[in-house]
Amino acid sequence: MSTRPIAPEECEVTPGQSLVEQALVEIWKTTLDRPSVGLDDDFFTTGGDSLLALVTIEQINQRLGWSLNMGDLLRYRTVRALSANKALSQAANTERAIIRLSNQGSRTPLVLIHPGLGLVDGYARIVRALGGDRGCYGLQSPHISALDVPDEMTALAETYADLLEDEFGEDEFHLAGACAGGVIAYEIARIAEERGLGVRKLVILDGYLDGSVTGEDDIPEGERLVGYRDDVLRMVAPQVDHPPLAAADATREDVFLEVSTALFGAETAAKDGGTQFMERLYRAFLTTSRALETYRPEPAELDVLLLLAKDNPTLPDWQEIVRGELTAHVMDSDAYGLRLCVIEAAQIAARIDDFVGEE
Repeated sequence: MSTRPIAPEECEVTPGQSLVEQALVEIWKTTLDRPSVGLDDDFFTTGGDSLLALVTIEQINQRLGWSLNMGDLLRYRTVRALSANKALSQAANTERAIIRLSNQGSRTPLVLIHPGLGLVDGYARIVRALGGDRGCYGLQSPHISALDVPDEMTALAETYADLLEDEFGEDEFHLAGACAGGVIAYEIARIAEERGLGVRKLVILDGYLDGSVTGEDDIPEGERLVGYRDDVLRMVAPQVDHPPLAAADATREDVFLEVSTALFGAETAAKDGGTQFMERLYRAFLTTSRALETYRPEPAELDVLLLLAKDNPTLPDWQEIVRGELTAHVMDSDAYGLRLCVIEAAQIAARIDDFVGEE
């Protein structure tokens, strides 16, 4: 195990923040090198200067797809003000599928595949815990950029392999993914050699292989909407038990408004519900769900780190298909998927570092 100390604040989850506010807080913590940042902390009176402002602006533009400049940061000096005035339905970069989540480092980069929702924001705490010497990238659903992708797993993985080849060429990288993203990452790694991709090691974070084939037309839309809504709320506020929503009561209008509020905050959602973005995000969720429902994984010779929530029953399934070296750990937490990635971010980062080694 790594001897790198794990600070309690790395696992800190603050309730009541929108996803955009959380992303800004994580960026400010990194650039200001502070263990915590409040929503009303002034950037320039809590350690920020003109050089750190430029670094922060570049990180925000990369991560959130904004076009922020120095004048914006001087005008909106707190996370709350910046989010309220600049979160114009931009919870993710809408220009490209692969976005840089950290500065480039000297070690082999890590590419994190989106979970079922299509966003990669849930990995922010893991990226920060990994430190500054490993470049981290997120591959979000191309649906967010208004590009259609297949809803069959192998074809989906082929599409993503094209994106990775365009980005990295023959350079090597590690691959990781949580929940549905872990399954997608497995399929990409399985076809990597024939595609000429330089995938070195694979990390699967609480990936599920449920072994059920339902078909894309067998699940009513109300159930799909509830699953979509619950996934977003778990990502934004993983420590909160959200009130259940009955499938019979779920409508697109109501679910999209609730999701928009969770992502952008109530003030922005009230002004601009982000309908177009909500439609794209929901299509990303549907595509991933349908791909999982019909997927039958083939065995592969891969070196895999498998980190599972303690109630995930799929370890035997993974042991059956992974023919290479499988390093499996069952975490102490019963949080699953993206909740596990947020609550156990520091532990996960330490295990990733141990697994991939220091290049």
